[in-house]
Amino acid sequence: MTLANRGYIGLSAKLAICVVVAGVLAGCTPAPLEETTAPTTASATPPAAAAPPLAEPVVTALPPAPPPIGRPLDASRYATGGTVCDLLTDTQAVEFGLQSSGNPYNASDGSLLTCSRNGFGTERDVEYNLWPDSDVFAAQFGDRRRQGGDDAYLVDVAGQPAVVNGSDPKPACLVTVGLAERQGIEVLASDGKDHACALAVAVAEQMVRNITG
Repeated sequence: MTLANRGYIGLSAKLAICVVVAGVLAGCTPAPLEETTAPTTASATPPAAAAPPLAEPVVTALPPAPPPIGRPLDASRYATGGTVCDLLTDTQAVEFGLQSSGNPYNASDGSLLTCSRNGFGTERDVEYNLWPDSDVFAAQFGDRRRQGGDDAYLVDVAGQPAVVNGSDPKPACLVTVGLAERQGIEVLASDGKDHACALAVAVAEQMVRNITG
């Protein structure tokens, strides 16, 4: 065998080895990033739905006497232990970041009915009272010291006059709504982000809309 032949064979062997190595390397080379890596938004677990932001209530100075209730409403259908929690539906409660199921109870003398909805996965809590035969709204003007002193304001709640005892930022807040001359609701809210007054007014507005149908 001549040197030329040996050189040809050696070159052929080297080329064969290079082809094999190149094939191996090609098989080990990762595909382009855009073809194998899924977008992070598609693979990430979506966060839990957050409660919608709450609008800040528009308040005015509290007058010396209660304003008239121009549109009397009747909430007597909710005046039982089995229906008082229905002032706010379970679905609406969840939308506010509250526990879906309410816990009803009533005063021993029957003067008011109460429902409590503790926050579920949030720092929110709401308790509301229905006064079926008491002018609880007018009482806010006659005994302001008991309800909040000078830190009390008049606010419109879905067309009904109401008193809000405080202004945000506050961890707890009370709203009293006049439904009729001797009928009203109170909403006591607490919020870990200090939006308690906005929460109380928003819940009260939804209740009034539920009452009006």
